[in-house]
Amino acid sequence: MTFAAGLHKALDLRQSDVVAELERGDSLEHILDRHLLTVEAMSDSEILTSVLILSEDGKRLTHGAAPSLPQVYREAIDGLEIGPSTGSCGTAAYSGQPVYVADIATDPRWAAYKDFALPHGLRACWSTPIRDARGKVLGTFAIYHRRLTGPVKDELSAIDMIAGYVADAITWSRDAGAANPLPAMLPQQVAALEAIAAAIGQHAPQLDSRTREAVEAVVEDARRLGAIVQCRSTAP
Repeated sequence: MTFAAGLHKALDLRQSDVVAELERGDSLEHILDRHLLTVEAMSDSEILTSVLILSEDGKRLTHGAAPSLPQVYREAIDGLEIGPSTGSCGTAAYSGQPVYVADIATDPRWAAYKDFALPHGLRACWSTPIRDARGKVLGTFAIYHRRLTGPVKDELSAIDMIAGYVADAITWSRDAGAANPLPAMLPQQVAALEAIAAAIGQHAPQLDSRTREAVEAVVEDARRLGAIVQCRSTAP
């Protein structure tokens, strides 16, 4: 399974908790922290991630979430004014386009900000705009590496997907009266559950009879749930 495919399933399951978390009063930062920790845990290499939120006047980026970045660095970039040469995130928010910097030390867009990042071992930073359903920029999602590197195709696909999940969380947190997204999300959640159950089921022949029966029951229940959801989602 590719990084993007595995991450998609993990975030599908993670996203199903967001509405309940908002209803019980969890902050947007805590919700996004959980999103980002899921992303970091799924990566084969060490990455540090962050979300910055665009201010209402569209001029600055403020801290949204960054569970693994050093606090000193988070504070240094909090309130960053966007512009054509303001690191990866400030430039991405300003241009509305992804900015993939493979070497913070030499990239001219980081000239005024590299001294914030390099002392913490942050060597590369890929940032992409987060947009709402109308295309308005809400902020930026960034991945930091401790080595010089640029994204490959699978990572680019994952980045776009992550930005979409983060956009949903931000939108829902701002609009308490929005329609409950769970019915629309349910088929995706069930599909993810079926895939996980099927993966577990592949190992059933290697298990003892009692454990194999339990695994087969889980797989069958997932299939039945999938059939019910499919039937209801296609019903007129």
